[in-house]
Formats: sequence, structure tokens, C-alpha cells
Amino acid sequence: MSHRSIYCLSMILLLLGWSIPSQAQPSISGYYEHTLEVDYGEDVGEEFILDLSKVRLDINAGGGEGMFEFRSNVNFVQYHTGVTYDISPYLPDDVVQQLNLMGVGTQFQLEQSRIYLDNAFLTVNTGNMRFRAGKQQLSWGTGYSNNPTDLFHKKTLVDPSYEKEGVTALRLDYRWGIGGNLSLITALGQNFKDSGYAIRLGTHLSSIGYDIAMTTHHVVDSTMIDLTTFGPLLQNRDALGLEFSGPFLGLGFWMEGNYNWMESEDDFARVVTGMDFTFNNGLYVMVEGLVNMRQLWEPPYEISDWLSYMMYGEPVGRGWVIGAISKELSTLTSSSFYVFRAWDGGWMLNPRFEWSVAQNADASFFAAMTFGPEDGAFPPGYYAGYARVTVYF
Repeated sequence: MSHRSIYCLSMILLLLGWSIPSQAQPSISGYYEHTLEVDYGEDVGEEFILDLSKVRLDINAGGGEGMFEFRSNVNFVQYHTGVTYDISPYLPDDVVQQLNLMGVGTQFQLEQSRIYLDNAFLTVNTGNMRFRAGKQQLSWGTGYSNNPTDLFHKKTLVDPSYEKEGVTALRLDYRWGIGGNLSLITALGQNFKDSGYAIRLGTHLSSIGYDIAMTTHHVVDSTMIDLTTFGPLLQNRDALGLEFSGPFLGLGFWMEGNYNWMESEDDFARVVTGMDFTFNNGLYVMVEGLVNMRQLWEPPYEISDWLSYMMYGEPVGRGWVIGAISKELSTLTSSSFYVFRAWDGGWMLNPRFEWSVAQNADASFFAAMTFGPEDGAFPPGYYAGYARVTVYF
């Protein structure tokens, strides 16, 4: 963003503070975050260092007992190292070679600095009704590793800042009883034909202690790559989904899935389900499985599938199973260990360590290592380490 844009944004924030009565003054909070990432691919034979800073400003006006509330957050991201991001360590050798022969390459250019409005929405509350307009989060679902019922958000693996941007939408919620909720959503496009629509009906079944919800979507899908243009393949997508969660034999249990009717590709189902348990000593264990009928059972996978994985976060292959353990080591530290096992035999190990450095500061350290078949969902020989420090204000 230009210096003129930064200046204009600063003036808007100052004018907000001067023009709003003292009893309705906006509150400003947020955090500063510094991330250091080091990737190494055996096939590439060299490491890639990514160093970035991020400042997030959260602005909140209204709320409490009032009818109107405004919330927004602005992200400032600055890369301190090179901004040429090479995705070849994430891909099988033959896919990299094919991309090079096609003249596509595996390097992406990131913006050196970026300022963007992540969310900005106005909420009107009246009785059991809530209306929200603006750029907002529309995430649904109970899954940890994947959310089949979330058709509005996409997360590119090429962007290491890891957050999902909001979606410009109109949303109406009607709430009743314990967990009863009806949501109507329109995600605005260039016209009504290109807009996305969704309905979610959920409730709490007190007789069995379960939360259950049904979802339906109509969207213009852009999560697959068109190899003729190397842009998104736009197609109509209709989906019917189900999600529920609750206790099962003393364990926590959840399931989320949907069936998708596609305009330009085969229809498919996607389901994620899992269980977890916390022992008396605080040890937490979790297992979750994903079945992804959009992809093939075995490699080699299509080049378009790999590019969709990198650009839009679409899973490669028929699915995976995740196992995880986590435990607090002290009042200030905790550790966890995740294991991803793909259907094609690939593995990814993900150890993590978190430390509450101070009342307003956290540090986290995590790593990733891949093993398995060369053309599998987790190509072998990829190693990464991350260090992240966050200071809240």
C-alpha cells in the first residue's frame, strides 16, 4: 500500500477518535508478531529463510447493551527477507519437472509489504435477531484439519501469514433456546448470479447432548486450477452438509461432511470425523480422519490437484488420519505432537512448543518433517522450523 493510503488510514482513525462521543469511543487493541521460518528441501539442496513482521489493529465501537456494533481489523505485513517463495520442496520431483517444461515454474513473488482490511462489519442486534453486513468470517464446522462445510474461505499455502481473510457478505441470524440458530448468508459477487448463498440450521439435542446442524450452499467455486489458463476453474457448486458433535462413551466426538454437485467435474463427498479425550493428569489425545472423494486413491495425482493444494488449500489425495497428544508442562508452557498419515502412505510429523513469556506475550516453536513415497501427498525430504513471538496490546 502507498504512503498516501497509510496516511489516509491514519487520518480516518484519528477522526474516529475525535468525532465519536466519549461514551462510544472505539477501543483499539491488537498485537505485534514476528515470524521466522526456515524451509529445507533435500531435492533442492538449500534452505529458504522467511522473516516477517505483522501488526494487527482491532477496532471495536459499540457493543455491550447497544443495538449497533462495528468491528474491524487491519493487518500490516512486512517481509524482511527475500519475497521469492519457492514451492518445489512441497511437490514431487516429477511435478516440478512437468511445471518447468510447461513454463510455469515453482516460484511465487510475495508482496514486500502489505496493508489490508481483514474484516470490517456492522452488526445490528435486536431481540433474537442479528444482522451483519461487511467483510466477515463465515467459517463453520467442527473439523480440526479440514472443514468441508466451509465453502467461502480459501487459504493459500503460498501466504505464510496463515490467517483467512473475511468475506464480503450479508448475514442474518435468528437464535432461540440452547444452541438454536438459523443463519441466512449472501456473499456478494459482481451480480446475483455470481454471488454465493448459504443456509445453516442448527440446534442442541438435549436428550442426547449433541449439537447438530444442516447446511446448504450455492457458490461459484474457484478452488481448482484450469491448466489451460493456470487460473481458477470457475464452476457452479451446490452442497448439502451435516455436522454434529457431542459425547460418545466418555469421549468427545465430532463429524462434519457434505456432498457436492459440481458443474465441470465429478460430484463428490468429503467427510471429516474425530474423537478426543483428556486424562486426569491433563494429557490430551485426539484422532481425526478425512475422506476426500474429490481426489484419487493413489498417486500420481494431477498437476492441477497439486496447484490447487498450494493456492487454495485443497487436500491432495483421498485423505489422511491425524493423531495428536498435548500437555501443559507448567503453568507457562505446553507441548504437542501431531502425526499426519496420508492414505497413500506418506507421513508428516509436527512437534510444537508454546511458552507464555509474559502476561501479554507468547512464543511458539514448531517444526514439520515429511516421509513416504516420492509422489505421495507428503513428498519426503521436506524439513521446516518456525519461531513466532506475539506481543498483545
